[in-house]
Amino acid sequence: MSVAAREPAAMFGPGLVLDASVTMAWFFPDEATGFTEALLESLGTRPVWVPALWVAECANVLQSAARRGRLLPGRRVEIAHELEELPVIIDAETPAVVPLDQLASAHSLSAYDATYLELAQRRKLPLATLDRSLRLAALAAGIALVDPGKAA
Repeated sequence: MSVAAREPAAMFGPGLVLDASVTMAWFFPDEATGFTEALLESLGTRPVWVPALWVAECANVLQSAARRGRLLPGRRVEIAHELEELPVIIDAETPAVVPLDQLASAHSLSAYDATYLELAQRRKLPLATLDRSLRLAALAAGIALVDPGKAA
């Protein structure tokens, strides 16, 4: 399946919102954890939502890693193609500036991280993230987190 805005017709389960910190850990062995690996293995078993921002964030990680010599150019291109094949649902709704700014400010987050929080709130889904600040903000906002022990 290619990355596209689509409904989870063939998937089952309650779903979750996935952020780029988890996604990109799949492609860098030194960042992978049992939690990230369990989430990767569970792909396709439930709807996995990402904001449109996720695409730019993942591409930015690839570009940064290539500039720092962490990825060879050929591997960067391979990962980009692999990202396009992940069975994620790209949310078509972009949050408005004022509520996104308010959400970010209320939880001391970047607007980028607040985008994931907003999606989890709006879709009433748990959030999968490795970002400590985002995890704390989700808990403060009453958003469930994907439990690292129950990621699959």
